[in-house]
Formats: sequence, structure tokens, C-alpha cells
Amino acid sequence: MSVAIIGGLDRLKNVYKNQGSRMGFKVRLFGKRVPRLSKRISGVDAIVVFTGTVAHDMAAEAAQAAKQFNIPIRWSHSNSAGGLKRSLASLA
Repeated sequence: MSVAIIGGLDRLKNVYKNQGSRMGFKVRLFGKRVPRLSKRISGVDAIVVFTGTVAHDMAAEAAQAAKQFNIPIRWSHSNSAGGLKRSLASLA
């Protein structure tokens, strides 16, 4: 199962990938604004958005893509490894 992580801290990228791998997820990270975000996340099975460290337009685009492609989305105010673990556990 693949999951897109929107937002988060750059210094925790490896922690996010490792936590996702341990829980059986293939992680794709989008920490900064990228062109055509909705097209890039259209093939994932789930989306996790770290609301504390993401631009509003990125969060809105992720929510729109989730609705358009019928992808489950989880919102986490905490951008820690524990917040990611809780969000991924709710998806599993």
C-alpha cells in the first residue's frame, strides 16, 4: 500500500520513510510545493497531511485530489513520528 505524506519537516524525512516501511507502506514525500501535486498523488492508496507544516494551498489541493480520486485522507496536526504512526495505523 502506498501513502503520500504532504508537509512535514525536512529533517524527519528518513524517519517518515522508515516508520512507513516498518508498517508496510511505500511512502512518497511532498514536503515542499511541487507542480501538479494532484496528478502526482493520484496513484497512491492514502494521503497523510501534516497540517502544522504545510501550505494552505497544498492542503487544499491534496484534499481536492483525495475527493476526486476517492483516496482516504488523514489529517495530523503533529508532524512527529508518533503522529505519522497514528495516522498510518488508522489506515491499516
